[in-house]
Amino acid sequence: MIKRADLHTHTTASDGRLTPTQLVELAANIGLSTIAITDHDTVAGLPEGIEAGKRLGVEVIPGIELSTEDNGTDIHMLGYFIDYQNPDFIEMLHHFQMIRLERAKKIIEKLAELGVHITLEEVIQIAGNAASIGRPHIAQAILNRGYVSDFQEAFDKYIGAEGPAYVPKYKLPTVEGTKFLYKAGGVPVIAHPGLSTTPDYVEFLAKNGHIRGIEVWHPEHTPEQVHTYYKLAEKYRLLKTGGSDFHGVPGKSKLGQVTVAYVSVAALKRAHLMIRAQRVDARITDSFRELAGIG
Repeated sequence: MIKRADLHTHTTASDGRLTPTQLVELAANIGLSTIAITDHDTVAGLPEGIEAGKRLGVEVIPGIELSTEDNGTDIHMLGYFIDYQNPDFIEMLHHFQMIRLERAKKIIEKLAELGVHITLEEVIQIAGNAASIGRPHIAQAILNRGYVSDFQEAFDKYIGAEGPAYVPKYKLPTVEGTKFLYKAGGVPVIAHPGLSTTPDYVEFLAKNGHIRGIEVWHPEHTPEQVHTYYKLAEKYRLLKTGGSDFHGVPGKSKLGQVTVAYVSVAALKRAHLMIRAQRVDARITDSFRELAGIG
């Protein structure tokens, strides 16, 4: 039996509907050998998910989906095999989460000016164990109060990118984001490029060593986009990954809807080992330079 992996999933630690344990249970039930938990800008769900994977025989790759930006364009970066217990990494993520909280407050203030009255306390309660508060939690609060008839209407009418209560989210510059992932020992892979950017920009990242892979297979990629990014990955000898981008939202992609063969996981592991070795070499070089009084 060929082992299959879904390398793009989300949990209640960010904007997913299933807890890490529930996600791993579902993966086991549908026969996936491996999943990557890639919550938005947080690693809070990883310890629980990895522990559940050990119990249920599902390999859980520690990952993250990092929000970045270049020239006004949202670019999401997936980081695989990150050192999610690294204190510097955790501190930076905590900083991002505080920024998200301030954004939520501003959205709530704008909603109040429009006659839509919800509280931060409600949003936090909806978020539950989520480390990062996002617009889906605000949308649910708007729905709970009866201001809209369904979840999507909250985005369409109020908090979507064109909505009157929209507040832009702070994002790292893309190149800085990839450096951040490298420093955490992660393998940076651009997420769903067909939804956010152009082949030329992906080629720029590839040529300059900012990414190690491309998410070629995604539920919203067209066959033409899959072909384009597959060829680009071949040209620059980049890893080819894919996943369902599962959030557990009814009507959206299902877990395992998009998978890759285990060979992709093995390739990610090799890339991670190379990056980790480079980090060790850099630290040794820095130590020698310090001892020698250089720099």
